[in-house]
Formats: sequence, structure tokens, C-alpha cells
Amino acid sequence: MKHAKLLLAAVVFAVASAVLAVPISVIVDETPEQDILTGGTHELGMGFPADELISAVQVPWGGHIPCPADYTGGGAVQIQITNLSTRDWTGLVYVADPETTLSNNDGFIADATVPGVFTHAFVIDAVGANTPLLSESINPNGIFEIGETWEFVIQEYNNGLGLSPALLDSVGVAGASLGGPPSSGSIIAIPEPSTLAFMGIAGGIAVFLRRLRVY
Repeated sequence: MKHAKLLLAAVVFAVASAVLAVPISVIVDETPEQDILTGGTHELGMGFPADELISAVQVPWGGHIPCPADYTGGGAVQIQITNLSTRDWTGLVYVADPETTLSNNDGFIADATVPGVFTHAFVIDAVGANTPLLSESINPNGIFEIGETWEFVIQEYNNGLGLSPALLDSVGVAGASLGGPPSSGSIIAIPEPSTLAFMGIAGGIAVFLRRLRVY
């Protein structure tokens, strides 16, 4: 019975973490000549709930130019993000806030709640014509794993309010981030399938344990 209680506690923790997440809905306007731009279903950020929490810091730019075809000589900034959440993520996309501009965008994204405000966005990867991703600290597989640190470059970053490119702290992307805590951009992503499968199994175990108590 003691083991059953411990298992149930673990399941409750996992299910509670899933409830914390706030899904988002975005509208994608892709730039055909660049990489395929995808829309994430969740936003990750600093000060977010435990299942969407990341840290972010600006580090010295190493000179990498993600998209030479669109580079005009304005330099770049380099960001380091670490997955502090309780799940793995795929399909990471950087979405600029309305006052932020850059030159290595794959297209434009708007929050579905503010459909008229599109901002620069790019896929954080190392393939195609735009290659902002420099490194993955655990496995170079495109999965932002729990505890993993990624480094990526924003080409010719400029923020009209003078905010740091590592300030990823407001809930809501593009126009929906206005009015919240100061922020220069957002990271959106999709939960990695194996993580979702685990959550489904955890939910099934919880149901099973409830039935055991009934009988």
C-alpha cells in the first residue's frame, strides 16, 4: 500500500504539472525563400509555471551569421536558454515582440487573440538557409530536453525600448505580449511526443489506482 501511495503521489504531481500549461494559438505568415516556419502550441519563458519554465541569458556573440543572404552588417546577439521545465520540447521558434526587429526571420507570427499584429519569427535550428542554432548541450537531435542548454543567434537584433534579447518574460506572443512584464521576445514550442505519452500513461495509472480503492 505504501508503494501504491508513492506511485499515486508521482502521478498527481505529473498531472498537476500538465494542468499548469497554458496552450497558445498562433497565426503563421511564412516567408517562402526561408525555412519552413511552424507554430508552437505552448510558450516557454522565465518566471513561467514549472512545466514551461526556462532560463535565458545573453552571452558574447561568437561571430556566426545565421542568414548571410539577408545580413547587412549590423552584427548579432547570442542567447543561451536552459530547459528548467518538467518536459522535453520540439519545434522551438523565436517570436519577436512588436518593438523588436531582426534580419534572419523565416516569416511572421501573430497571436490568434491579436490577429493583426505580426512580428518577426524564426525556427531555432541548424539546417536550411537560416541556421541560428549553435549548440545543444545534451543531444544534437533538435529536442530541447529537460536540463539541456541551447545557444542561438538573433541576427541584427534591435529593440526599440533597449531591452535585452534574453528578456523572455511575458505571457503571450507578438501583440498579445503588450501590457505584460517587459519582454523582447518569446519562445514557442511543441511538447515532445514521448513526454505526452508519459503523461497519458500517468493519467491511466491514476484511474487504475482509483478503481483499486473502489474495490
